[in-house]
Amino acid sequence: MKILKLIMLVWLIALANPLFAQSTGWLENPNHPPVKVRFMLTGELDKATNTVPGVLEVELDGDWKTYWRSPGEGGIAPSIDWSGSSNLNQVDWGWPAPEQFSLLGLQTFGYHNQAAFPMQLQLDDTEQATHLQGKFTLSSCTNVCVLTDYNLSLDIDPSVLNADVDAMFAYNKAVSMVPVKLQREDVELGWDAKEQQLQVVMNDDGWTLPKFIIDGEPDTTFKFVRFERDTADSGQDKLRAIFDATSWLGEPELLGKSLNLTVMDNQRSLEFATKVKATTVQSSSHSLLSMLVIALLGGLILNVMPCVLPVLGMKLSSVIAAPNLQKSQIRQQFIASALGILVSFWLLAAFILTLKFTGQAIGWGVQFQNPWFIGFMALVTAVFAVNMLGVFEINLPSSLQTKLATTGGNDHRGHFLQGMFATLLATPCSAPFLGTAVAFALGADVLSLLVIFTALAVGMALPWLIVAAFPQVAGYFPKPGRWMNVVKVVFSGLLLLTSLWLISLLASFIAASYLWIIAALLVLVFMLFITRLYGKAALIASFSLGVLALAIGAFATSDKWAQPLPSDLDWAPLNEAQIQTEVAAGKTVFVDVTADWCITCKANKVGVILQDPVYSGLQADNIILMKGDWTKPSKPITAYLQSHNRFGVPFNVVYGPNAPDGIELPVILSASEVIDAIERASVKR
Repeated sequence: MKILKLIMLVWLIALANPLFAQSTGWLENPNHPPVKVRFMLTGELDKATNTVPGVLEVELDGDWKTYWRSPGEGGIAPSIDWSGSSNLNQVDWGWPAPEQFSLLGLQTFGYHNQAAFPMQLQLDDTEQATHLQGKFTLSSCTNVCVLTDYNLSLDIDPSVLNADVDAMFAYNKAVSMVPVKLQREDVELGWDAKEQQLQVVMNDDGWTLPKFIIDGEPDTTFKFVRFERDTADSGQDKLRAIFDATSWLGEPELLGKSLNLTVMDNQRSLEFATKVKATTVQSSSHSLLSMLVIALLGGLILNVMPCVLPVLGMKLSSVIAAPNLQKSQIRQQFIASALGILVSFWLLAAFILTLKFTGQAIGWGVQFQNPWFIGFMALVTAVFAVNMLGVFEINLPSSLQTKLATTGGNDHRGHFLQGMFATLLATPCSAPFLGTAVAFALGADVLSLLVIFTALAVGMALPWLIVAAFPQVAGYFPKPGRWMNVVKVVFSGLLLLTSLWLISLLASFIAASYLWIIAALLVLVFMLFITRLYGKAALIASFSLGVLALAIGAFATSDKWAQPLPSDLDWAPLNEAQIQTEVAAGKTVFVDVTADWCITCKANKVGVILQDPVYSGLQADNIILMKGDWTKPSKPITAYLQSHNRFGVPFNVVYGPNAPDGIELPVILSASEVIDAIERASVKR
């Protein structure tokens, strides 16, 4: 009994002894409670390099943010003074890809909510006790900035470190956020001393809307101006980004110096170190003024696109149907609709900027990726199609009707909403000049984006504004008559086709069989209304439109309707014991260890695994697919990674009869390497 108590006492003393601590725990400064920090060691030791991995975590409340290694036009980068440590040679600090912030015209780079910095601590002697003493200085800001110090202190014995699953998970998650460093000859940095601008030229390897950051010269700030896509004589698409460079010490001197270029989008982030050469910065192939003209033309052409023409036709038919409208009434109605278009484009610009600043995928018509939005628009267009035929009216309460009548009928909210509705329908349309203007706007600064979207709105509203400026134009329209019934059927049919097209977009979200039912019911109701209102003769016209609509629906829901990516493969959970069983049976096993937060994992999946020839090759009968999901901490997957001397994701291995121990693939996959590994593991050479 005494021996047991003694053992427990020794165990408790050991736990209390800082020699066994591998984490500082969460540290707070009482003078600045919104921020807390924690430093942890993973418990791993690489004796070949004398390095110990660690991770420094920062949590920030509310709107507080901190800064990247190069803060930009304001702020101070986090730093640690390790001078109080013993047996510590150096510390390599990893910097996750930052967010971009803008305040009062100043551009800064950093993190909000939380940040985690992976570190590699190199020891002088792995057999000696080590004292880690660091003074961590952190600048955190909202509308005010606070500079705070935190004392990081750990005493460790490298020879008795224990692997900490939580610390390893936090470390590897942080590593996955750090841009991959590459050396490539196609990346060029050119300095134009006359224009005081730096030009980046690199191959366009499938970047969507890349963000560029230049750093590496502490006295110089680089402010992004614009980027363009060019096609070189060789046929290789190029990215060209321009930066304004300013220095506190006068004119920047950049020739011959090595700068860091970080390129990021929603799928990946890469970093290049490149020497600066002399160059002449090419002027933009599209000036803002020329872009305004292009945007005006693009917006104007939207009016004749199938998405918008039915709405404009509906607007004009309402004027024709009411020939006694006064000029002032016509003017007010069309101005209200034009204002609806303008406000809609501003709201779209604000929405896109919000996505851009939060690092989300942005693009023209991005809201059409939401099935609820598509369903709502399909319903609205269907209602408009039936309403144009006068099948039903939405009657307001008598008291409200009286109020509108006594105020002269000046409430033009309905016409304003018509303009907004036309804009929403226009966003998935692609018209000549439109793509050029939108691409320029999405890659430009905030002010340029707002200006371009305003020009698009003015261009689209131009026909509406012409009628508003010259109401007498309405007098040149034909007088009401039987021909209007045909016009109503035509424009109602166009709206129906628009509704069916929207329904076809839902093919990405719901089963095609349901789409067929919805489309068939919609066409049937439309035909019944036409027959009831205009007689059997109109049935022929409506039947023709119905057949055309269903033909479009059939094409949209068939296999010919292009999808952005094929469906995911049929993965089984990672099971090491099962791998050997399958290999013994002559099968080839492809293992993918991944995580939702891993950007490189997503790039591998989108760019290689879900693309042919790999996608088709992985569906062969002799291939078994296993996935290790490391999105959350998992001891079995951690152990599997450690068994291969890997401590992070992505990690891909191919096992087979000729490779029972597995063929490990590189971090960044390529189709040729995957196919080659499968062939080597499966087929005897």
